[in-house]
Amino acid sequence: MKYLDDFNWESYTTDFYEREMVDILIGRDNLDLLIENSTFDGSSVIYNDNLHDNWKELYNQICSLSVSSVFECGVGCGHHLINIQRLLPNVVVNGCDYSQSQIDLGFKYFGLADYDFSSRLKVRDFCKEDATQDFEVSDFVYTQAVTMHLSYDKAKKFLQNMGKLSNKYIYLIENINAHEYTKLLEEALPEFSMIESNKYYIDTAILLERK
Repeated sequence: MKYLDDFNWESYTTDFYEREMVDILIGRDNLDLLIENSTFDGSSVIYNDNLHDNWKELYNQICSLSVSSVFECGVGCGHHLINIQRLLPNVVVNGCDYSQSQIDLGFKYFGLADYDFSSRLKVRDFCKEDATQDFEVSDFVYTQAVTMHLSYDKAKKFLQNMGKLSNKYIYLIENINAHEYTKLLEEALPEFSMIESNKYYIDTAILLERK
């Protein structure tokens, strides 16, 4: 069982996150963070951008489930919400992050201010009891590479808060070796069941549906 977080979240943006987003993913790996040429034709996403497979999997799931609202727990610089909005302009997107400094990177690098949802993004510690205050529930609540970095107890609280905000689905893209996820999900989200979903680009993501 993991007892400590992997990072110091107070300095995470300057120590790691900004460099990863800009220098590594864009610079070294030549990945596109934002969708420019990919489209959703009503049945499938046609990718013409060099996106990470995790991100392609996420967007495919959202499009295939035909949800009307999406909430991201841990938005970072907001590039996922921008991409979801570009693929699905009529879907309501919302989210939160632990750090305003991460959200600010979206304004600095990726034109986050051009999107109406940017004004709804809030800073919240999703491991706290009152983290979901003032948020409306959404059809699809997800996180990507967050709970894997948290201690077991914090990850459990984080997932419980995800459950409070989801009226249909919860989706996790994580390192499944970081926790004993079957046990963790049973403890944190007994009102949800793990279900099989189509796997497009990765086979480790977890989809849960409210019972």
